[in-house]
Amino acid sequence: MFGMSDPATVLTQMRRYASEARFEMAEVMASELTQRMIADKDRDLVKQDLLVQGLRDLANILEIRGKEKAEKLKLSLKASKELAKQRSKLAKMHLEASDRESAQTVSANRPDDEVQAGRVLTLLRKKGAAMKRFAKANKMLPNHIEACTEAVHTEFSISGNLKKGAKVVQRLVSAITAAGTVNRSGNSFLLLADKQRPADVSVLIEKMQPWCQSTAGLAEVQRTALQNIVNNLQSQIQRIESGEQAANAALSAAVDKLNPTMDYHTFSGS
Repeated sequence: MFGMSDPATVLTQMRRYASEARFEMAEVMASELTQRMIADKDRDLVKQDLLVQGLRDLANILEIRGKEKAEKLKLSLKASKELAKQRSKLAKMHLEASDRESAQTVSANRPDDEVQAGRVLTLLRKKGAAMKRFAKANKMLPNHIEACTEAVHTEFSISGNLKKGAKVVQRLVSAITAAGTVNRSGNSFLLLADKQRPADVSVLIEKMQPWCQSTAGLAEVQRTALQNIVNNLQSQIQRIESGEQAANAALSAAVDKLNPTMDYHTFSGS
């Protein structure tokens, strides 16, 4: 089915379906592809890399589908567990081939993979387990914006307030501060934190605004710090639009250096 003899072609087609929000078909393809590749015990480096990519895609697609079919969330966690195993194997294969740089590139995806699993645990309302994933990601890559943002979101959405959210809010404030100035790319405004995917500033602001409300339950110190972050980001956008603040000339080069990944959540409209 789907011409499974050529995994690279299957991945390309599967991602095309995902970009068209045809997630059911994308799931079927990703699931069958990864199952067949796992069964192949003689995988070389190329096939192992494709397997890792396929498992990462599958975990993300199942997460999206899990918002409508809860059983998919457990399958997403299962895919994440297998991803961790196969990712470690891929890094080891690169080291055995004396390619330390490629091994480091493989390992650099670990924080994002932890965040993805954490999001699924949040959807399952397993707050403690989700928080451990986000903390692990932030430990691997300090000031990880997405990990810190998702931690605050988890606290707020499951607890219903941020009365016990002082630490996670402070980590988010630190992460955004460390990311530097806002950059413009077309109609998008981005934060380009080192070794991280670009963070959409407009999305960040939208997420943070409810947390700044007095009804969210944050202590005044943390609430003020978070509001100052929101105000600063909004001000930078305004200055860029008026020409008072220049967009980062190195933006394209910085984005080009990032490992290409599929943003399935853009496709899903979430």
